[in-house]
Amino acid sequence: MEFTVFALVGNPSNSLEYAPSPNLARTIAVPLWGHERMSEYSGADLRSEGRRDPRALREEFVPLFSAFLDEIVRGMESAHPQRLVDAIGGIYTYFRKHDYDWTMRREEVWNVTLAEFRSSAWHDRFMSALEAIELTRSLYRYLAPLAIEIPASDVVHTSAAGLCGLVAIAAKSALGFPVVLTEHGVYLRERVLELARAGFPFSDRSIKKNLFSAIARATYAVADIIAPVCSYNATWERFYGVPEERILVIYNGVDETRFDDRNLRPERPTVTAMVRIDPLKDLETLVASAPFVRERFPNVVFDIWGPIHDEAYNVRVVDLVRALGLEDCVRFRGSTSDPASAFAEASVVALSSISEGFPYSVIEAMMCAKPVVATDVGGAREAIGECGTVVPPKRPQRLAEALCDLLARPEEAVLLGKKARERALELFTLNGCLANYRALYGTVALPASVGAGT
Repeated sequence: MEFTVFALVGNPSNSLEYAPSPNLARTIAVPLWGHERMSEYSGADLRSEGRRDPRALREEFVPLFSAFLDEIVRGMESAHPQRLVDAIGGIYTYFRKHDYDWTMRREEVWNVTLAEFRSSAWHDRFMSALEAIELTRSLYRYLAPLAIEIPASDVVHTSAAGLCGLVAIAAKSALGFPVVLTEHGVYLRERVLELARAGFPFSDRSIKKNLFSAIARATYAVADIIAPVCSYNATWERFYGVPEERILVIYNGVDETRFDDRNLRPERPTVTAMVRIDPLKDLETLVASAPFVRERFPNVVFDIWGPIHDEAYNVRVVDLVRALGLEDCVRFRGSTSDPASAFAEASVVALSSISEGFPYSVIEAMMCAKPVVATDVGGAREAIGECGTVVPPKRPQRLAEALCDLLARPEEAVLLGKKARERALELFTLNGCLANYRALYGTVALPASVGAGT
């Protein structure tokens, strides 16, 4: 099977982090930010630097864009996903002939945008002109993927029901390509949480929440198969009306030869967390649990491995460590290219997130034969089964109690870790995951392409 990666990236300076595999034919990286005009995009797949036709703008684009905006403004409870699907497919088709920059910067587009925003009584009364301008600028960025030609495909596989879903929606609506959707985390839930924290004005938060909700529902509508990484995620899809026959759970998998059981026991009681430093991971709860654990185990250490994803949040976590006098107890170990070795040094692995899909850190720890204590979010409970403990999120004392329970029974904790590896070998191997996707592609691919596949 040959792959083309159509990647939405933050800015043009992004570069590949991994050596591409031989069957990765090409990568199309589309920067959403970092350029003033789409014409600055240097990719070979921009096909919209052409016609500037005022009549086509008025008669073709404006009605499509109006329908797109109407589905966003009306909100998640009253939206019509198929109408949005048709609008996105039509917008993609329009941009195959017409200039993106010229179209999106025309007065007619601004006028219809403002009219749609003001169709809501709340936005008409409270949205400022600056908020309307910033929202319009955001839409210019968000729709940029529709200006890029979608490669001919036997299957289009979108990794989230978010902005990358726009490409899948257009591929299905305008080109008829089969679509597979994988939800690693519930993208919509995480965007809503992010918007709530960001402190944007109400109109901005409301319209962006509705935008992400509308795109999620439209992506669900076009997907031939939705393959959530755990059954928990499927509850969201059912809530949005996806029929059971289009849902197929495929668990994440890890390489059991890389994440192996090294039979190591640390000299000191060690709680290990493998996370990016980000508000969704709620490291404040983990740090706040440390004083309770230290009361029972004075020589305990908390090792936090992972990159800083949010600088401001990292400052908050470090300040909390200092405020609680935990400098000798909590250690920030940074990123690692060898997570298996970091897990090997753990007595118990902890995850304190407020939102998860099917957390890799949990199944990697299990594959390394380590017991896990995790917050009961996303698919954490489903992954752990009877091989660890789940606790409510944002409850430091409950987290501490569960950690102490395992630290106080080291021999039983080791046995629990062995049981965790057995479960991971049964359910969460990389080869098993790949085999499931290979079979899925063969099921949904266009009939003439089965056996080859792109």
